[in-house]
Amino acid sequence: MTRIQRLGRVLVSGFLTACASSGAARDGAHTELLVRLQDFKTGERFELASESHTDRVSYYSDQRHDAARKVQSDEIMSAFVGELERQGYGGHARAGRAPAIGASHVVRWGLEVESGTRQTHWLVGTGSEAADWQSFQRCRDAFLELYNITVSYQTVENAGGKSYFDDQKRPAAGQKWR
Repeated sequence: MTRIQRLGRVLVSGFLTACASSGAARDGAHTELLVRLQDFKTGERFELASESHTDRVSYYSDQRHDAARKVQSDEIMSAFVGELERQGYGGHARAGRAPAIGASHVVRWGLEVESGTRQTHWLVGTGSEAADWQSFQRCRDAFLELYNITVSYQTVENAGGKSYFDDQKRPAAGQKWR
């Protein structure tokens, strides 16, 4: 099964789960979700947030120092967290936030799920069992697949870009652009 087919299966199962969920979810009550993935070897960090956690319009309208976070719909994030559980996240996760450590050759990867006020994390490294690595890699791959297909925007300051719209640079009526 290709990655796209697996992701499609995850999304479809999430939509089915959302349809079969309690009345509270159908009435608009969603859990705020934030999932972080960190590569401790390189220091790279990626985040996926639900719309209930991070308002998409406000977030993408403000300038940010980095563009690590992407915002996805509540339904897709709920399905995604369900898929992480199916892949073994819950059996390995520890309570609380992942430790804030720099680049490391012992701890290689970390996955953190924030659901409302509850936070859990899972770290793998050089001492992790092969089966744990395989389970983590499935979770990491699912995260990166969703992250890569999630559209993201970022506001930037570009003083030179405004000259394109400067009325003084426009040709007079009847003249051609040079």
